[in-house]
Amino acid sequence: MSTPARPAAGVIPGTEPQNPHAAGTRPRTAASRLLIPREHGAWGLVSLPFLAGAAVAGDWANWPVLAALLAVFSVFLLRAPLLVLWRAAGKHNRAEIKEAQFSLGAYGLLTTAAGFYLLAHLPPVPLLLLGGGVALLTLAVLYFSVHNYQRHPALQIASVIGLTASSLLAYLAARGQLDGTAFWIWTLSAAHGSASVLVVRARLEAIVAARNSSPAGFPLTHRRHALLAQTGILLLWGALAIGGKPWLILPFLPPFALHGWELAHLGSGKARRTSLRRVGYMQLGASVSFCFLLIAILR
Repeated sequence: MSTPARPAAGVIPGTEPQNPHAAGTRPRTAASRLLIPREHGAWGLVSLPFLAGAAVAGDWANWPVLAALLAVFSVFLLRAPLLVLWRAAGKHNRAEIKEAQFSLGAYGLLTTAAGFYLLAHLPPVPLLLLGGGVALLTLAVLYFSVHNYQRHPALQIASVIGLTASSLLAYLAARGQLDGTAFWIWTLSAAHGSASVLVVRARLEAIVAARNSSPAGFPLTHRRHALLAQTGILLLWGALAIGGKPWLILPFLPPFALHGWELAHLGSGKARRTSLRRVGYMQLGASVSFCFLLIAILR
């Protein structure tokens, strides 16, 4: 029996978009030329904080919020063609390059249109600072992904920080300004997202070792990173309690319980045989509960 292939990095939230031309994918037709990132975790990391930012800000049913939504997702989608083009530099895969160029043009047009609309209706300084920060972080993530460093915990956390910054743009579009509440949403969302990514990474490490019958035994590298992240969450709780905001701990309770259970049972045979699809659904459920509890507390 052949050894199962190592799961692609794209299944992990916050990593680089998957190569749409990898082996096993169906050829694209002319009607499906747009490159779309397939990692479900990253979609949640950009969507749920945006929802929290808009909902907490209050006046979310307006055109600036719609434009902000378009801007956030078009920038998110831009990573896929940019990564393909960067990796294809010096190669001669015309079909791959043409598809990436088409996607880049479509997403770039949407980003430009949404950006000009937001500049005309929102304060330019925070908007430009947000746009510049996200652009720099996107370039950094692409650079390290091209050089195969996308699995490094620091890069994964940096990617989470960038994705969850969608909450700031949503809040700015809904309220017209940024304040302390907006930064609390971003900080807490980034902390939760980072911990989730590292737990999923540890789970993937265990699953790969089980499938490959690793002679080194149960791997611990990513499990240590995940445990450090959970320790960081506990330190954050202590800081919130000391700072007089203990109620902000509440959204973390469901995901913290799930992550603690996962890490405690990671070495068991049953846990290591759990499918990544099921792991993803569990993480999504924890993230949704985090999002709605955060909205309920801060509104």
